[in-house]
Amino acid sequence: MRSWSDSPFPSREELSGVPEGKSISQDNGESRLVYEIKDNPGWLAKLYKRPADAGRISDLQRLVYLPTVMSQADQDLVDRCLAWPTTRLYDGSDLVGVVMAKAPDGFYAPLKALSGWQDPAPLPLDWLMKPADKCAQVGLRRPDLDLRLRAVEELLAVGDLFARHDIVYGDWSYRNALWNQHTGEVFVIDMDSCGIGSREWVESPGWADPLFPDRSRRPTVASDSYKLAVLTVRCLTAQRQDPVDALHALERSTRDASLGGLLRRTLTATRLEDRPKCAELLEAVRRIRGTTASAGPSATSGSRAGADNVTTWVKVGPRAGAGAARPAEATASARPSDTTRAASGTSGTDGAAASNVTGSVNLRNRSAARPPASAPEPSPSSAGSGRSGPGPGSASAAGGSGTGATPTPGSVPPTSHTPRPAARSTSRSAARRAAMARGSSGRTAPAAARRPRRHAVTVMLFCALIAALCVARYVLGWI
Repeated sequence: MRSWSDSPFPSREELSGVPEGKSISQDNGESRLVYEIKDNPGWLAKLYKRPADAGRISDLQRLVYLPTVMSQADQDLVDRCLAWPTTRLYDGSDLVGVVMAKAPDGFYAPLKALSGWQDPAPLPLDWLMKPADKCAQVGLRRPDLDLRLRAVEELLAVGDLFARHDIVYGDWSYRNALWNQHTGEVFVIDMDSCGIGSREWVESPGWADPLFPDRSRRPTVASDSYKLAVLTVRCLTAQRQDPVDALHALERSTRDASLGGLLRRTLTATRLEDRPKCAELLEAVRRIRGTTASAGPSATSGSRAGADNVTTWVKVGPRAGAGAARPAEATASARPSDTTRAASGTSGTDGAAASNVTGSVNLRNRSAARPPASAPEPSPSSAGSGRSGPGPGSASAAGGSGTGATPTPGSVPPTSHTPRPAARSTSRSAARRAAMARGSSGRTAPAAARRPRRHAVTVMLFCALIAALCVARYVLGWI
């Protein structure tokens, strides 16, 4: 189940529309009650102790709708790693709570106690702060370096998403993220308390930011970057003390100095602008793990394109040095049915499948999942043929051919096109034979035709020479 995209509720719902089911928690933090909604397993209603004020109402409304303008990669991250608020709950005119997804089963596990195995319970990130032997004692998998790096990569990816959309989480700590012991994935909870741009003061003990020493400054994405750096060091080293002191152990375990350097700059910077961005920490962790972003550039933009590193037009056409097209081939390339065959890989010509495709293809933002948004440019053959008709791409949309536009993959119509008349079916080999036939009627005969004539002349000259010798001998003998 996806934690935002699969929500069965509208963006605004009356409290009576989410009947109470199994209770999850009571009087925990800012909530008075969290329960699983009846007849909707996997979806939770969180009710506040007091109605939200105007600022909170505005932030929640923006949060609920924000994934609609995110890239597909960001939406996938939201659906996988975040208990994103999907619905605002109203009791009359008061906003009294939100609906969010329950963490998937992978983030729960039974723990072994002295009395035996307990019921499955959520696994907070706090387990990564414990020694591996302690995890094994309660029946959990021993977290190795790869599991720890995977958890940190997920946390930093979430932090990068927040930074790019100016979302301030504020309360980063061990208890506000769950951990999957098998995959290393994380699931961040309490998303409904986030602010846009800044938020009200919140902080857990042991997470104080030296550049935000008191409550005179509201938390921002800059303070989030510090707490994520602390969380990164502690998750990778299982040391809860001073994160700067733990950096040496981190560098020894990862055998990579770049991540340690970035973390040190974040933890010791005296100005906010000197702190590395969360995207830089994420990239360093991905280098260590040998992974790349799943979709879209997580560090720079929120666009939907999955291949933004392709940023130009590429001209397609005959190979350099191939020369001008022969008359028969030029005629064939002007016919839409031929270009359709060439693009679909079913060419009926001898080696002409690539030479009759001309024009330009826009490769900007092109990916395997989505074709380019702009239409292909018309081919020169259609522009010079003097035909009139609809613009580029209309032939494939209508299912027929009426223009000479060069189709691109994704706009090529089905192969059930009308066959060409036999009289106009001309291949490269046929064109060459026709050219040789035309050449034989000129002033200069082909070399193969001149060989028999030259041989006959040689024989005649030899015979004349023999006859001359005979005549000369007869005359001399008579004298």
